[in-house]
Amino acid sequence: MVSSQFDVAKECLRLSQAADRWKSIAPVDRAELAKKTAQSVGEEAEAWVRAAVAMKSVNPDGQVVCSNELRTMLRAEECATGPIATLRLLILTEQALRSIGKSGVTNVSVKPRVTHVQEQNSEASCSTSSSLLSVDVLPVRSLYDPTIFRGHQATVRCANSGSVETFMKLWEEECQRRPHSSGVAVVLGAGNVTGLVAADAVSQIFEYGRAVLLKIHPVQSSLATVFRAALKPLVDAGLLSVVVGDPEFVRDAIKSKEVTAMHLTGGEETFQNIIRSNESELGTKKITCELGNVTPWIVVPGEYPEKDLLYQADQVAASIANNSSFNCIATKVVLTSRHWKQRKQFLDRIEQRLASLPARPAWYPGAIDLHQKATGRSITGGCVRPRLLQNVQRDDQPHWFAQEWFIPIAVETVVDGESIEDFCACVSRFVHELPGTLAASVTRPDGMATHDASHVEFLIEHLRYGVVAVNAWSALAYAVANVPWGGFPGGTIENPQSGLGHVHNPLFLPVVHNSILRAPLRVWPPPPWFPWHRKGEQLAQGVAEMYAAIAAGKGGLWNLVGMLPNVFRS
Repeated sequence: MVSSQFDVAKECLRLSQAADRWKSIAPVDRAELAKKTAQSVGEEAEAWVRAAVAMKSVNPDGQVVCSNELRTMLRAEECATGPIATLRLLILTEQALRSIGKSGVTNVSVKPRVTHVQEQNSEASCSTSSSLLSVDVLPVRSLYDPTIFRGHQATVRCANSGSVETFMKLWEEECQRRPHSSGVAVVLGAGNVTGLVAADAVSQIFEYGRAVLLKIHPVQSSLATVFRAALKPLVDAGLLSVVVGDPEFVRDAIKSKEVTAMHLTGGEETFQNIIRSNESELGTKKITCELGNVTPWIVVPGEYPEKDLLYQADQVAASIANNSSFNCIATKVVLTSRHWKQRKQFLDRIEQRLASLPARPAWYPGAIDLHQKATGRSITGGCVRPRLLQNVQRDDQPHWFAQEWFIPIAVETVVDGESIEDFCACVSRFVHELPGTLAASVTRPDGMATHDASHVEFLIEHLRYGVVAVNAWSALAYAVANVPWGGFPGGTIENPQSGLGHVHNPLFLPVVHNSILRAPLRVWPPPPWFPWHRKGEQLAQGVAEMYAAIAAGKGGLWNLVGMLPNVFRS
């Protein structure tokens, strides 16, 4: 906790003065600070991973429970969600700021384009067309994405401001205006994923131009020194202060007149408690948040080649097992068709993968009690295994669909609809009744009939989620770091849904609607975040070292080549 000698008002004043200086710093110099910070993260990557693994190896009774097999899984997991995600965000931030310094706007490889979206007219059998501005942000060739994310594409869809030319002017204005918001942001860090803390701070400093008073979640208190070391250039610049505080500290910080913004990553209950407790003080401050989701994974019925089917099942299993489902986008509801012939094979593969994994310590606070509440079963030994509950109907067990359960359990439910058209209509109604608008995944077969494919595309384009991932876990959109991350537009303070505003928008894209990430049905080599990956730890470390080399100006090609032996052994 914060030392009794820590003066919150004095610290906010110091940060505010640094923010005032930051306001006048040119984009190229801001880019240099992002580069130095990326280099620092690279240097501290191993310490970061060690500390995170140690945190997640302790059960609620304080006992260390971690086999060698589990430790290897955790190291791959923590490297990917901590240092790798932060390095990538900082490198992309540096590149964007250098581009702004040269041309006034961030650079993308493909010019923004108008895309037309079909809107179904409920009063007639016809449809009308609206339009959005689409910006392709993945792959990034300088980061070797065509190799690492082979076949993947991410498109950010923005509100159409009239024409591409008008949009470009708006984008340039955003690049000049947004990084000069100034003041101090109080960032209330999440406790579930270590990379979230760093990303939220980086976004506030570089995307909005604010200094950051970063409050670490108590569960991550052991990582405070790691964060200070990894983000040392920001600390040395006076733009970041890392503390571990309590609710009283939060109230004192929000009261400060130097504080102009607050960002929280966490649960809606926590958000609403903070709003109620600090309503008068927050009235004049910018409030943003990311609050999670009852995350659906829709499986469109069809004829899948066996290898593609098994790979998609593996992705679903990994999205449940990752971080013991202590993720805001862990898959919670798998939706299949009652009439799909491959359903049993698909679900059996998921269960087989989950059953093969070791139990993990239930390290996140409250997980044991939540598990008891959700299942009616107690846990012995303080460890939990990931599970998929098949054929769970909402009318029979509504609690699984009514809230986001921070436990490693997902449910599968069947949806009616004999035709693809009927299935898409039914599943759209179903998911839009689930809490949250953060992200969703859709698995769809290749080679569909044109009529069926059009209905699936209509579904994908109209899912009201901040990110829609096709043939991939939506977490990948967060990992690539240039897909704006936040709930679907429309949240309010009273009803924030999955959040207000965005993080991870280093390109300064304006009026973001949502994003669609597309991937092949099957990817080789399998990603290192699959917990059963034989070389996951080595490949994750290799990617981290490659990004660190890029940050240091060394290109990273030899690091990429050096990973090939482990790729072929995976």
